[in-house]
Amino acid sequence: MEQPITSVPAQPPSPPGAGTGRNYDASLSRSLGLGGNILITLSSISPASSVFILGGAALTAFGTGVVWGFLIAGVVSILVAFCYAELASAYPVAGGDYSLVSRALGPAFGVATFFISLVSLPLIVAVFALGVADYLGVAIAGLSPLQTALAVVVLTTITACFNIRANAWLTGIFLFIELAALVLLAVLGLIHIERPVETLFTAQALDPDTGSLAPLAISGLMICVTQGIFSFNGYGGAVYFAEETKNPKRNLARAVIWSAAVTIAVEIVPLGTILLGASSQEELFGSELPVEVFLSERAGEAVTMLVLLAVAFAIINAIIAITLQAGRLLYAAARDQALPGGVSRGLRRVSAKGQVPVAATAAMGVFAFLACFVPLDVLLTATGSTLTFSYLFIALAAIHHRRTNGSRTGYRMPWWPLPPAVCIAALCLVFIVAILDPAQWLSLGISLVFVTGGFAYYFLYLRPRSGTHLLLLDAVLDEENHNA
Repeated sequence: MEQPITSVPAQPPSPPGAGTGRNYDASLSRSLGLGGNILITLSSISPASSVFILGGAALTAFGTGVVWGFLIAGVVSILVAFCYAELASAYPVAGGDYSLVSRALGPAFGVATFFISLVSLPLIVAVFALGVADYLGVAIAGLSPLQTALAVVVLTTITACFNIRANAWLTGIFLFIELAALVLLAVLGLIHIERPVETLFTAQALDPDTGSLAPLAISGLMICVTQGIFSFNGYGGAVYFAEETKNPKRNLARAVIWSAAVTIAVEIVPLGTILLGASSQEELFGSELPVEVFLSERAGEAVTMLVLLAVAFAIINAIIAITLQAGRLLYAAARDQALPGGVSRGLRRVSAKGQVPVAATAAMGVFAFLACFVPLDVLLTATGSTLTFSYLFIALAAIHHRRTNGSRTGYRMPWWPLPPAVCIAALCLVFIVAILDPAQWLSLGISLVFVTGGFAYYFLYLRPRSGTHLLLLDAVLDEENHNA
């Protein structure tokens, strides 16, 4: 059974950040505690797959520069998390970045953010799904990447249609397995220390001409920072579950900051201990899969196979969590009537039993299923620069919110206005690096197309229908939240 959300009378959208004084009808199940939100959010980040895939690639390209690069990226990520936390506390509405930016910075920027997320989330699911066979293949030979990806997308989409508490428990179990794999990496590095800790802070990478270590250039370190930011990305996903989290004005800020802090710690520590415990850094940096090489060297083939299977489950876990987020994104946009009327009516329905946006979740699953047929290099290119625009809009939204409606928030970030200012400066540096690197032009161009398409959709379709479309109302808070 599906039950429609009761529609609200048409009215013009309120100015950004002003609040409407009116609420959407409560349709999602507010049954998720702080811990449950963090479990799902950390699952979407998938620290284990980040260490094995992104961290491994960083070790090959940047050597010991990974430590400095990821530490700087960690600082930037914490500052971005502060921006997310303040905005989420002020606007505890489902929909993630789209909902925050729409209300704090303005509907035009919000719709551009929606376009970025609408495209990038299913594509990220497809990228992850196409990589599952590589890790399951250690136990099941001959798996087809495409067929495996399609099966994974179908199963994870069905799972994401279960109630939110069931998904929190399920993702929590998988998360425990992948964190155990990271703890194992850290322990192996610590019990096989080959060099002093201070060597971590001398940024050196492998010189392909000589086969020896050489100082890493500043430009290489900056690229490593951008890779670290991408590796830590996902802590803002806590906001997608704003209307399913108890006491959201307090717990959303906590969930974002805790998710960011835990992610940074559990990724940097294993990478650092791998650098300390590898028998030869030159051989480590020269391998295509350095983390797997280290694991095989220090733990043996049998343990390596078990850990790689754990990584496969971590990737599947991330797909479940991202599909949950994607469904809430589309549901929020449909309920806001940011989509054509007939489309909105179908996608804003929730299941009567589990209070889950099944239609929106299934639709995003279909998008991800179709994206699996796109070549992997194209998928990676299409999602490469979208994160930069999303973070930039969040930082600008945090500044605009504090200036125009700062009294609304229950959480106020420390060191204001340093966090958003540093974020904007760091993101501008990322843009400069991308512009100077011809290999990044296509990715940057595709992201600009998404952003431009969002602005065009707003000004050509939504703005002329401002009386009936894009109704940015408030979320209903339960009695506990009103008294908090």
